[in-house]
Amino acid sequence: MFKNIIQFIIRHKLLLLILIIALFFRTYAVVERFEYAHDADLFSWIVKDIVVNHHSRLIGQLTSANGIYIGSFFYYLLIPFFWLTHMDPIGSIVPITIIGMSTVFSYWWVFKKLFNPTIGFIAAFLYGTLLWTVQFDRHVYPSTLSNIWTIWFFYVVISISRGKYQVLPILGILIGLVWHIHIALAPTLLTIPVAAMLSLKVPNIKQLFLFFLTLVITSVPLIIFETRHNFIQTISLFNNFSVDHGGGSGLPKLNLILIKLSSNIQNLIFYPSTQNIVPPILILTGILLSGIFIVKKKLMHFKELIPLYVWITGVVLFFTFSSTIISEYYFANVEVVFIGILSMLTYLVFKSSNAGKYFILTLLSVILIKNFIFFITQDYYNKGYLERKGVVEFISKDSKEKGFSCIAVSYITTPGENVGFRYFFYLKNLHVNQPWSGSPVYSVVLPDELAAGDNEVLFGHIKVIPPNSNQIKSPEEIKRSCSGQNSNLTDPLFGYTE
Repeated sequence: MFKNIIQFIIRHKLLLLILIIALFFRTYAVVERFEYAHDADLFSWIVKDIVVNHHSRLIGQLTSANGIYIGSFFYYLLIPFFWLTHMDPIGSIVPITIIGMSTVFSYWWVFKKLFNPTIGFIAAFLYGTLLWTVQFDRHVYPSTLSNIWTIWFFYVVISISRGKYQVLPILGILIGLVWHIHIALAPTLLTIPVAAMLSLKVPNIKQLFLFFLTLVITSVPLIIFETRHNFIQTISLFNNFSVDHGGGSGLPKLNLILIKLSSNIQNLIFYPSTQNIVPPILILTGILLSGIFIVKKKLMHFKELIPLYVWITGVVLFFTFSSTIISEYYFANVEVVFIGILSMLTYLVFKSSNAGKYFILTLLSVILIKNFIFFITQDYYNKGYLERKGVVEFISKDSKEKGFSCIAVSYITTPGENVGFRYFFYLKNLHVNQPWSGSPVYSVVLPDELAAGDNEVLFGHIKVIPPNSNQIKSPEEIKRSCSGQNSNLTDPLFGYTE
């Protein structure tokens, strides 16, 4: 086994180099730049609910679509790494990094398998070094698994269009995982019947059986949950198309989607540059039309290209008719199509002539150097994991030194920034009340310039102002304020359900 690994590495030195570069981008200053806010608090509480409360969860957090939850796969994935770090959420970085690196490797393997090794190397390099994908891979959300899902879905779509139905068990797993990752992946499934029709072949009984077997196995949590709860998510999904959720619909929604999708593709290529030298819609159109050129150069067949166009069209139409408020990451699932087309165009230039080889090697070197310089010099706004944890550790230490049996916290910040602290308060076993409770009040200020006070302490751009001596009530009053419930444990947390 070890000998085979060594031989593989020797034969694939370029792949190893790409993986090392990709690992750098996914781990450089990863703790210092770990964004820890509401979603991180949510996944930490859910893992705690499973591990500490011994609650076997079928669902994760509530999504922005009313009545629809994320499946529990992501949260169970985090559990071993929470254990290793004694329930500290910093452990969540490890599985996300492994998934990101697995995605880079998957790009190489899939494009090598479907097309040729050179395209595989180019695709892996682009995915591994483009800062848009790097930033996505560093986020610790259930939807971060979208990119590894889409590269394998890409593999399945092209394989089925070629009549290779042995990939159906993989398709079954992927469909079952949609609920666990993000519902925005669902519209891509329209490509499967299109690819099957274009293949002019049908799967055999064994292939269909394996497909349904893997689909049922990966869908068990969803089936059980829906059966127990009167199919509330299924109903909510249909209601999403008939009830106005504030996201608009019709032609204005279509225009908004095209703008966001075009901006995503521009960012995929040029991020962090925001200069619109070429209108994003022209970039989007140009890359899509390049697919026809790739077909003429016989790197792909039309029966393989058409499902990819259907993929993008299906996603656009789904969100056009849905009234859900959309976000840029809803369209992350189409980026594999554009990386694929760009990789093949790059390959065609590379093999065209010696001048083409030098041009492409220079271009890829420029991309690497530019992104490397930006990444190590990036001006990061410090208000994440280290700062929020530091705030809680200071409050915990200070309150114990002053003999407070419980405390209260007042957040002086903009809406949505008073998050990412509650799980750390839980880890410190602090009884945290609301400011009006009569408990000594610590003020958390973000950004730090919003307010000033005596004995203030800074943690990045987060400031803590301890309670003034003239604001602290008598020991009896403080004790009385501590007699009620711990608000940190009992107050509702948006998106969290037990």
